[in-house]
Parts: sequence; C-alpha cells; structure tokens
Amino acid sequence: MDDDVTVLPPFDVTRAAIDQLAALGGCVLIDVEDAGCCGSTYVFASVPADALPDGARRYGCPGAWLAVGPAAAAVLPGAVLDYTARLKPPRFRVLRNPNTADVCPCRRSFGGPWPGPRQPSCRSYQPMPWDDDYDPPIAWKRRTGYRSDAT
Repeated sequence: MDDDVTVLPPFDVTRAAIDQLAALGGCVLIDVEDAGCCGSTYVFASVPADALPDGARRYGCPGAWLAVGPAAAAVLPGAVLDYTARLKPPRFRVLRNPNTADVCPCRRSFGGPWPGPRQPSCRSYQPMPWDDDYDPPIAWKRRTGYRSDAT
C-alpha cells in the first residue's frame, strides 16, 4: 500500500477516533475474539503499520492508520468506530453496528444476548493495551480475575 494514499474503511470513523489514532503515533489493530459476556469481543492492539497479521487490511492515512483483522472485517461494515476519554477506562468503541443485534451495554461484547451485570467474562473495565495509567475497580478485578502486566 502506498503510504501517501488515504484508504477509507467500509465503516465510519469519528473525528475523535482519528485524533486518537494519530495521537498513538502509529497503527491500531482492531479484531474480534471469542470472549466477553455476549460471546465475542472487539480487541485492540498497537502494531507497526508495516507488520500486520495475516489477512489484516490497513485503512487511513499517514499518522492515523487503522488495521482491521479478518474477523472484525466481517462484522464492521456499516458500523461507527469512536473513541472517548469520558468513559472509564478511556477507549475505542464500536457504535451502531448493523451486523451485531445483541450487544453488551459497554459496547465491547456482542454476538449473544446480554446475560446481565457482574459477569466474570465482563470486559467493561478492560483498559486499552497501551493505557498504563488506568486501574480498574477492585470489585471488577476480583470478579473477572483481571491482572495487568504491571501486577
């Protein structure tokens, strides 16, 4: 891919998400894994723009690359990727996804009916992988068994 070209993804990306991608100074990968209270969850990672995993596509423009893994590519068309620092933890989130009827209220998990609050598989307070400053609530850490790399 030519680094001087802007390539638009098959979903909308808000100005806040673009600004956060640029602030991270590289490339953010979004993909999907089997996890979370509804069965599937969006996962994010900071990756070099020239070293994407097999099957991932790169969108955006220099300084604001977004890579989309194959599993995410199947469910994101028509959705909106947003970023907000108002939530705790600050995070990317997928809004108004027409391909995922069942969604957890935190917008991280989707696929099956939401089983209700306080699930051990809850991802609502999971920090972004590059966010070393956020310390999730103790009750959530106990319930989910969460351990950061620092602990």
